[in-house]
Amino acid sequence: MCKNNIIIIIIIILFVFLFFSAAVYPGQEQEGVLAPENFNEARLNRLQPPDKVMDVIGIVQGMTVAEIGAGRGRYVVQLAVRVGESGKVYAEDIDSAALRHLEQRCKRWGLKNIETILGDVTDPRLPEGELDLIFVISSYHHFDDPVELMRNARSALKSDGKLAIGEWLPRDEKDSGYNTPEEMEAQMNAAGYKLERIETFLEKNNMYIYIFSIDGSQ
Repeated sequence: MCKNNIIIIIIIILFVFLFFSAAVYPGQEQEGVLAPENFNEARLNRLQPPDKVMDVIGIVQGMTVAEIGAGRGRYVVQLAVRVGESGKVYAEDIDSAALRHLEQRCKRWGLKNIETILGDVTDPRLPEGELDLIFVISSYHHFDDPVELMRNARSALKSDGKLAIGEWLPRDEKDSGYNTPEEMEAQMNAAGYKLERIETFLEKNNMYIYIFSIDGSQ
């Protein structure tokens, strides 16, 4: 057997080994779960790095959380992996087609700690008193009546539960499509929350993350 043939055989063996190693590598399945489904998900994940966002809002293993405006599950799958099998994620949206897609996504990757909820425009229909945190990202400006919606969501939180909202900032004084930090605080005050802090690490992408707790005086 000539030297060239031996080299080719070695290359083929190495290729086969690497292929099957990748197929069974312990982290591979998780990477698939968290992989963006399309260009837009990939773009938004670059703008809003899920790991850093979840670190900042305090998502840890074992928590029970809900995302309002979950859509097709871009962030829900991230939350589900982070809270683990001992935790739970409620995925709420008013778009039934998006939730059906999310359910198939969960089935494909074997995610069993996610429950979808078809909400109402002013009532997310979340389970009462169960949640450590409610999360909203890139959706607040779509809500028809954010004050009423978030007021109705408040009873789903535990007494020490938090509300985290990641929302775009107005680009200038004429941009009425988004709220200023002052407007966000006023609206959530009206819904029964008090502002704890504002995280600004996404400011270069024109987004703040607002962390609220329940206002016990209301």
